[in-house]
Amino acid sequence: MLFRLVDGTPCFEVFRLLNLELLHFLEAAVNKDDFDRQLFTVGAIGDACWANGNTLDKFQKLFEDLGNADGDTKQQLFLAMQNNQDLEVFFGNPQRGLLDFLNGDCRNSLKELSSHLYSATKDLVPIVAAAGGVNINSHFSEYRSSAINGNVCKACGMEKLAVIRAGIPEQRQWRSDYDHQLCKSKYPIFVVHPYNLIPLCSVCNQYAKKAKDLFKSSDGNSRLAFYPYTEEARGFVNIEISNLSDPEPATKVIWSTQDAIALEKLETWDEVYEIRSRVEAELCSIENIIIDEIDPIDEAHLLSRIQDEARPIAEETFKRKEWVFWHQKLFAALELVELAPFAAKLGFMQEQGADGGDFILSGG
Repeated sequence: MLFRLVDGTPCFEVFRLLNLELLHFLEAAVNKDDFDRQLFTVGAIGDACWANGNTLDKFQKLFEDLGNADGDTKQQLFLAMQNNQDLEVFFGNPQRGLLDFLNGDCRNSLKELSSHLYSATKDLVPIVAAAGGVNINSHFSEYRSSAINGNVCKACGMEKLAVIRAGIPEQRQWRSDYDHQLCKSKYPIFVVHPYNLIPLCSVCNQYAKKAKDLFKSSDGNSRLAFYPYTEEARGFVNIEISNLSDPEPATKVIWSTQDAIALEKLETWDEVYEIRSRVEAELCSIENIIIDEIDPIDEAHLLSRIQDEARPIAEETFKRKEWVFWHQKLFAALELVELAPFAAKLGFMQEQGADGGDFILSGG
């Protein structure tokens, strides 16, 4: 994550309750041979799971497949989930083979159940009521409020989470998808873990990350990743500019640390969300960015405005304005290079633009 989630980020109570229900079910199933109501918690959540046919079918299928499995599979699955509820600890020591003991039937039925809990059971009226009436739209609205995390994607800082429409009630506002940091296919026991689900922009979630495993690199090796509630990349990121006087100056995202663990997590972040390629493509035309953001009238004005734009950004601005982090890094890099040749080239570009505009207006 470029920015860690702020302290006090609200936990979605529905996911917390469903996670506890799944854990209770797995524990109760260890010493049970019959599928009955006693496998579920006493109260509204257990009642809702028992009363909803689709949800109940998924629980029963998992129960039957676990019963048909070899040895102590039930016990192993319960302990695997119970002993890994602290995701900060899991991120520090990831276990990619955590569920390798499951046979194909058990793995598939666990995936189907957990995915159903996430996609459908969470919206059942009794479930939402038991969670204080806060459904996922209400949670998202609170999550992205300016007082909490804001409406800019925490993973990249380049996109808004969702467009806010004036005059539209909370329940009908658009929202971003919730990303499973630990992907559903590899880690189904964490599908409704409340700290495994984070709203991300559509580019990060749907196009860049998809179902990538945070802890497995593209070459198949194990790796570490930032824990989004306590760790972030922004303190280790800079922009480097080279060949500024060339027709196409080069911008490059660089890591400003030699710490091996931090570097490993930065590479994970980059590979999962395609950070470097997205940023470097956006910043490839420095001239256009300067014209769009500054529109300098002369070299002195250019230098003054670059200094202004390179100043530290207020924390609240990061929550409101996409790309502001990356533009500040770009202008901070421009402060460190000789700008006179670039200013001359920029002046020429502006003159060409003005001449072209005059030509069009004159009907030439």
